[in-house]
Amino acid sequence: MHPSSIDNLRFALQKHVLPDPALGSRAGLKVLEVGSADFNGGYRQVLDLLECHYTGVDLEPGAGVDIVLDDPYVLPFSDSSFDIVVTGNTFEHADFFWKTFAELCRVVSPIGVVILLVPSAGPVHRYPTDSYRFQPDAMAALAKHAGVTLVESWTNPYGPWYDAVGVFRKEISDPRLLSMAPDLSLRLATKVQNSFPPDVPDEVEHGAGTEDCYDFLVRMHQQLQPDFYVEIGVEYGASLRLAACPALGIDPAPQLKKPLANNHRVSLTTSDDFFHLTDAASQLAPIDLAYIDGMHQIEFALKDFMNIEKYSHAGSVIIVDDIYPAHPVQGARIRESRFWTGDVWKLIDILEYARPDLILLPIDTSPTGSLMILCADSNNPSLWSGYDYTIKKAIATTTEPPKSIVERTGKIDPKDPLLEHIFSILLEARKKQDYTGLREYLRHFISGALPRTVVK
Repeated sequence: MHPSSIDNLRFALQKHVLPDPALGSRAGLKVLEVGSADFNGGYRQVLDLLECHYTGVDLEPGAGVDIVLDDPYVLPFSDSSFDIVVTGNTFEHADFFWKTFAELCRVVSPIGVVILLVPSAGPVHRYPTDSYRFQPDAMAALAKHAGVTLVESWTNPYGPWYDAVGVFRKEISDPRLLSMAPDLSLRLATKVQNSFPPDVPDEVEHGAGTEDCYDFLVRMHQQLQPDFYVEIGVEYGASLRLAACPALGIDPAPQLKKPLANNHRVSLTTSDDFFHLTDAASQLAPIDLAYIDGMHQIEFALKDFMNIEKYSHAGSVIIVDDIYPAHPVQGARIRESRFWTGDVWKLIDILEYARPDLILLPIDTSPTGSLMILCADSNNPSLWSGYDYTIKKAIATTTEPPKSIVERTGKIDPKDPLLEHIFSILLEARKKQDYTGLREYLRHFISGALPRTVVK
């Protein structure tokens, strides 16, 4: 199961199940998943958060399968048996998928929801056949064939599968069901990992670096003079309050110690929900400076960068925190210590490979380092087109940070005059709104081909 498909199921539930007064607050929902075999993760991790009665069916026995079907086009349940029916990454393998869809609609209750997730692109993956890809109009055609209502459909922006998603209802007794606001609570959110063993050795519990990351951010604000600042992960609000300009923080549960200024505000959402379930474009001016300090796992760090870059420009500065675990244990994907970066450090290799156009500067901040990213390109599709493959590979391969990461090979001192000169160059380019040749100029400047003097 590719990661973005799981995200899309979560979005569908947040938009069309949780806000529904007949479904969202009811305990013991009956949920059916068709094609439920768990080979490498599946939808059940999200569906179980509904505290539902789950039934999984598939053509062969295996993990996640409660009932093995005798006939792929006949579900052994009476009419209107389930409140929610889900199938994903299945119809491309079904010779006559429209027959299966009619069955899904038969077994869902009159007030229930059918959620369909199917690839609109991607390479051939036979199981045992791979026959179809689904374009946007496919959802309306299926609804017409089965005599149900297509409530909403969209195409996932993450490749290579670019899943098409459809949400269907058998009956629409209340017109308000067609325009419900999404549920932005944490009910279906990935849980924050706060627990760790109590007896972690002292040699593990330490940071490194020559300047605190907060102090470095103070100087960045002073020297870059951003017109719009965004940060993911607000916590106590101290870093958000540094902004003299309009600023937006994204955090579902901040613990603000002091009131924010009138030009600062916080979106009380996860970053995934902010960018996919709210009108992010109306809330974001072009981003001059961004600070990403969110969930400490690579899929979240990469998505946060990708979404921030969409609203950035060539002169933006994007900072990702926690790229330098000071001990291998700190860099584990699952938290095992108080000092913990998770596997955010994998972002460096991913960006170096997929986005050689970016300038990456690892900064020796304490306690766990920062990655400065320059020359953003909001139109570059490379990370989006390969997202699912990239993340599955990143999670499955390297399990421990390499020596070069722990020892901070190639680090840049946060007080190196080079950075002040870079900020001056970026500020001047932003004032002129002219980024012509900026990437090439910065590369030469950083490599030492140009003198380290402020460019007037």
